[in-house]
Amino acid sequence: MADTVTGSIEHLAYYDALGRMTETDAEWPVLNAGLQVLLLVDAWLDRGANAARASAYGMAAIRSAVDGVPTSVTARQILFRIVDAVEAAGVPDAQRVARHLMTYGRSLDYDGRYALAVDVYHTLLRHVATTVDADTAIDVQMRLGYCLRVQDDWSGAEAAFGQAHAIAFARGDASKALHARIGDASVAFARGNLPAAESMLDEIIVEASEPELTDIRSMALHDRATVAILRGQNDHAARLAYGALKLTRSLTARDRILADLANAFAQLGVLDAARDAYMVLANTAQEQYVRWLAMINLLEVSAFQVNEAVFEDYRVDLTGEPLPSVLRAQAHYYTAVGYHTFGKHAAALRSLEQASELAETHHYNRLLFQIEELTAAVKRGTEATRRAARSAPAELRDVSDAVSEMRELAGV
Repeated sequence: MADTVTGSIEHLAYYDALGRMTETDAEWPVLNAGLQVLLLVDAWLDRGANAARASAYGMAAIRSAVDGVPTSVTARQILFRIVDAVEAAGVPDAQRVARHLMTYGRSLDYDGRYALAVDVYHTLLRHVATTVDADTAIDVQMRLGYCLRVQDDWSGAEAAFGQAHAIAFARGDASKALHARIGDASVAFARGNLPAAESMLDEIIVEASEPELTDIRSMALHDRATVAILRGQNDHAARLAYGALKLTRSLTARDRILADLANAFAQLGVLDAARDAYMVLANTAQEQYVRWLAMINLLEVSAFQVNEAVFEDYRVDLTGEPLPSVLRAQAHYYTAVGYHTFGKHAAALRSLEQASELAETHHYNRLLFQIEELTAAVKRGTEATRRAARSAPAELRDVSDAVSEMRELAGV
């Protein structure tokens, strides 16, 4: 049956992933179980309880597939809850499984399985009527927009955030409407349109001044800090990020804010504080994407601190990770930065070639410019610029002390 959201075969992401595996692969049981449960949900909601019982290989076979997922895998219990809800309900009702499907989708995007998460979110959107459960529809569109953005599907992300804003605005939900506008700003930022992102975020920060909008203000301050870093306004970025960090109540948001704060410190040359923050993230971040990004940043910091042994440890660790293309391109680039720092010019050029291929394919224009600059410098034999480490400036001493305390509390 055609997918009414994407125009493609339903659950193609699962079929593609399974098609690249054999049944002996470690990930086969969890992906196969996920697919069987999604097919069960489709049959139940589209064709009724009788069709659900006859779905795929039958209910017993579906339970057997889920039972084959290792008990250590979070998705196992989520999938069992979905099957239980379908079996217990006499009449098909999307509300009985919506929350569990959302949790399943979130577990996938936390693990960096964005294409699979998109598949689950599309499944939800096919079955959840916005007039019946607008809150769920908004939340799904927001997560869908995020997953599409990190996969560089910018038009898809804009459409998802636009749908979220339209639903929230129609309901008079100021918080969710502003959140969707932050999503739009994130797409402008990803496209490299910093002036547009900056203008949008400044407006949102002003509009989110009411106490009940504290979380939204934190999100906007956080994203505004990211823009400030790229504008070279690192002192301002650190203060913005710390303001966002103090306001947030979300562990996931805390991770992302701390990453921007670390980036600002790195740009300022406050390398010890930057390293402290990245180490907290690499070991404790909720989302796989953030942990990967922190590892890449630790690779960069170890190059700046001319610590080749630590650099090699992070480089080897990253080589074995299934990074999305944008992070793999950055990993190759910062590997080249390190090799250049250590005087290994041939190795630096090989890493730059790998980074350039990815950047050209996926149109990472800002990164491509950095790659071209470094390539020219390496070919000229120019020595690497050493970033002198410095202590935090007085006006940011409270911020660096807070980050150091976070690392101590995390035990890393």
